[in-house]
Amino acid sequence: MKEHIDTITDLLLGAAYADKRLEGDEVAAITKMVSKLLGTDSLPEAQSARLKAFNPAKFDVNEAASSLSSLSDEDKIKVLDLIATLNESDDVIDLDEDAYLRKVAAAMGVDEAAIAEHTIEVLSDEDLDGMLAE
Repeated sequence: MKEHIDTITDLLLGAAYADKRLEGDEVAAITKMVSKLLGTDSLPEAQSARLKAFNPAKFDVNEAASSLSSLSDEDKIKVLDLIATLNESDDVIDLDEDAYLRKVAAAMGVDEAAIAEHTIEVLSDEDLDGMLAE
C-alpha cells in the first residue's frame, strides 16, 4: 500500500475534515498511521508537507477513493479501518464522518455490509418499538 500513500494520506485528511473541524488528536493519529504504513518512526518530509498543504475544499473524495478500487479487498478494508479509527479518535460519533466513510467505501467498490461494524445504524420506529417492548 506504500505506493498509494499520498492517496491514503489525503483520504485520512478528508476524514479528519469531514465534520468541518480538524482536531489535534486527528493530526497526531494521521501522523502515526502514515508513519506506520511507511514503516518509519517519524513522518517523512513529503508527507508532513502534504498534511500542511491539504485543502479540504479542493479535495475530491470520490476521485481519490475510486483510484484505489484496484486494491485487493483486504487492502480496501485496511484503508476503511484506518478511516474508521480516525473517526473514533476524537471520541465523538458524527454523522458527517459516517457519511464520509460510506462514500469512500462506495467509491472503492466495497459493499456496506463489509463496513457495518464501523457505521452508524439508524433504527426505524418499528425497530425502536420492538427494542423498547422487550
